[in-house]
Formats: sequence, structure tokens, C-alpha cells
Amino acid sequence: MNIHYHDPDMSHEEAVSSLAAGDERKVATALISIGLNEKNSAWAQETCLEHISHDNQAIASAAIVAVGHIARRFRTLDTAKVSAAMHQAGQKHPSLSGVISSARDDIEIFT
Repeated sequence: MNIHYHDPDMSHEEAVSSLAAGDERKVATALISIGLNEKNSAWAQETCLEHISHDNQAIASAAIVAVGHIARRFRTLDTAKVSAAMHQAGQKHPSLSGVISSARDDIEIFT
């Protein structure tokens, strides 16, 4: 799994299109953009929750990172839903424990 740090700054429509493409890289990039740029916090959270337990580890990781960004930006989340989803992701992909821990820290600090 390659990690690239950049702000993909997609519009809402571009992110929706990238999510629908099904390509790992496009979906992961769209999720990060949603975490960093989406204006609708409820939609952003729900979209990330849909991808947190994805079979593809890179997509699951991007969704988890995006949830941390959402917590920082909006200072609110449905913490019960997010916590349950992250627990499930950790069970499915134990190697994501560091990403999950970092997102949980963001959630604890900012919400």
C-alpha cells in the first residue's frame, strides 16, 4: 500500500464520480478529498462509514483517515456509529491499527 500525502481538492460532484468509478486509487483519493473539503458533514460522515470496512485495505484506510479530518473540521460526529465501524475495520484489517488509533485521537480531541 503506497501512501501519498496531498490535498486532492475535488468538488462534491468529482468526488461522487470518483467513488462510483470503483478504481482503488480514485476511491481512496475521493475519500481523502471528502474528509478535507466536503461542506456537508453528514454526507461526508455517511460516505466514509460506507467505506470504512471495505475489503480493500487502501480504501478502508482512506475512509478512516477522512473521518479524522471530518472530526477536526466539523467538531462533531456520530461517535457511536464511527467507533463501531472502526472496530469492525480493525477486526477485518488488523494492520490498520495505527491509522485507527490516529483517527480515534482526532475524534477524542476535536469532538
